[in-house]
Amino acid sequence: MRLFNFTAENCKNCNKCVRDCPVKAIRFINNKAEIDEEKCIACGLCFTACPKHARNVENDIDRVETAIDMGKNVVACVDSAYIGAFEDPAKFVAALKKYGFSQVLESAAGSEKITVEYIKYAEEYAGKKKYFITSSCPAIYLYVEKYHPDLMEYLIPVDTPMMAIAKAVKKEDPDAVTVYIGPCLSKKYETLPKENDAILNYHITFVEILRMFGSKGIVMNSLEGMAPDLAARTTGESYSISGDMWETIKDIMYEHDYDVFAIDGMDSIKELFKSMEKGTLSKCYVGVSACTESCINGPFIPKNAPDLFVRRQKIRAFARHGWREKGKKVDWDNIDVSKSFELRDPKRKKATKEEIEEILHKMGKYKRADEFDCGACGYNTCREKAQGVFEGMTDIEMCWPRLREKAKRKGDTIFENSRNIILMLDKELNIIQINPVAEKSFNYKSEEVQGSNVSFLNLNMEDIEAMKHAMDKKTDILNKKMFIDDYGLVVMCNIVYIEGDELFVSMQNITEEEMRKEKLIELKHNAAEIAQNVIEKQMRVAQEVASLLGETTAETKVVLNKLKEVMMKEEGE
Repeated sequence: MRLFNFTAENCKNCNKCVRDCPVKAIRFINNKAEIDEEKCIACGLCFTACPKHARNVENDIDRVETAIDMGKNVVACVDSAYIGAFEDPAKFVAALKKYGFSQVLESAAGSEKITVEYIKYAEEYAGKKKYFITSSCPAIYLYVEKYHPDLMEYLIPVDTPMMAIAKAVKKEDPDAVTVYIGPCLSKKYETLPKENDAILNYHITFVEILRMFGSKGIVMNSLEGMAPDLAARTTGESYSISGDMWETIKDIMYEHDYDVFAIDGMDSIKELFKSMEKGTLSKCYVGVSACTESCINGPFIPKNAPDLFVRRQKIRAFARHGWREKGKKVDWDNIDVSKSFELRDPKRKKATKEEIEEILHKMGKYKRADEFDCGACGYNTCREKAQGVFEGMTDIEMCWPRLREKAKRKGDTIFENSRNIILMLDKELNIIQINPVAEKSFNYKSEEVQGSNVSFLNLNMEDIEAMKHAMDKKTDILNKKMFIDDYGLVVMCNIVYIEGDELFVSMQNITEEEMRKEKLIELKHNAAEIAQNVIEKQMRVAQEVASLLGETTAETKVVLNKLKEVMMKEEGE
């Protein structure tokens, strides 16, 4: 029953879909929500719950467009909720005709036929059956078939109004293409061939049809309104309103001492069915709808539709007079609108008490006080969660208190074993906690400094101002070198702002590194001084040598010149 599913790209593992699913038919595989088709009842609550638009509806838009383009008799079977969902229902009908639908029929006309059958059934079985459960909502009869098989005998064996009107269309033209248009997801289930032998062919939501209008440039409000080709002749339009009960049925039930209830919303229905199964509920007739406030509050009501109770008022007001033009009349002769129900066991294996306990222990829950029943995982209780783990619908790690505690333990481990000095400060820069390295560095125990301002540690005013700036601006200051002179420390500090107005101050002790740097600078300075002295000494030696060489050369020159003169005189004589 692939009606729609979730997309991994947008799924944020918030568990809202699981939390809203009345039968927990959603499993998480590789951190992605996935619908278990055997367990699903097609109520659509997970669709409306998803805040990140991670849902992916299997739609029939292309199939409907193709049928229209091929010139087929494509008939729009419109849910009666359209009266309240659109500002001007007549213009909505006109837009459908302009789009290419050959006929526009109100499902409310089918509702009237279904009501007649309900009355017949009530007259025949009042006093013979303890309960009567209406079956006009597919999500309800699926829920009974799958999860409350003992109540199947109380389902009124009559088609939904949409199936009834689709059968009327097929009687007139077997080749017609019938298209449900409305706010309901569970009606899509009725379009599956194996369920209806192709009586109701396609399913288009109100949201999808507006998108289809836009693709053809159809501006609904610019059109002249028109009545549908088939409209309800009595008060069938109000069938989509929660709480409506036909007076004839009430009279029959009251005559036989039955209570008459209108119940909507899966939470209430679950409680109702539990009471029925226990047998504690007295005789009653119940009109049931999976959606709170029934079809007028279905999952595919357009976002820009009137408010919920405005929709209710509109439908009630319209139902008093209906359309002036009722259009053609349905010939219900030889149309069988009876329905049979079948057991659809979702094959859920129940864990034993011992297996539940074992799973709870793996979740870190060893006593009842450990079971928070917070619902963050999507399950109402930790034991329900354990059953989900047993069925393979979820895993142990998807427990937020457990993950938080696990993260806290890791955080505590890091805090306790970090080699850095760590200070946790509040909004006023008062010390919340310091770690063991800080205790050793400042020679204070954490409890001794808790509540004291960070200035108590004799930090430089410039550094304290930096912390104030980080808090005031809700920003981080990274890689700031600090000199804590009173403790002989040089640190590289990261000041990190934490939501909730706290500061995480981490100081890496770089004192030894700074001392090595100073020694290196001193060594370089000494080396440079020695080198300079050597150079200067070498220069002096060079200069002295040069001076001596100069004097010796001059004396040699004088002596040689004198020797030359003597020798020359001797040759002349």
